Amino acid sequence: MQTVTDIITEKQINIAWGNADFGNDRNAIDRYKLIANGVLKCASGFCTGHTMQCILEELGLVLPTWELSPRGKHYLYAAYNDGISV
Repeated sequence: MQTVTDIITEKQINIAWGNADFGNDRNAIDRYKLIANGVLKCASGFCTGHTMQCILEELGLVLPTWELSPRGKHYLYAAYNDGISV
C-alpha cells in the first residue's frame, strides 16, 4: 500500500510550495496534511485558494479543470484510508 510520501516526495513539495505562506509557523505546518485537505476539497467539489490550487496542479494531483488526476486519486486514498480496505 502506498503512502503519501511514496506518491509525493518532500523535495517535490518544497519545489512546488516555494514561498507559499498559509499563516502558520512554517515549522508547525504539516504540508502533507494541507495537500490532502486540498485534494479532498477538489474531490468533494469545493474550492481552495489560488495558491493551494497552483501547488496541487504543479504536483500533478489535480488537472486545470479542477478534477483529480490519477495521481491525485492515489494521494487522496493514501491520505485517508488508515490502512482499511473493505
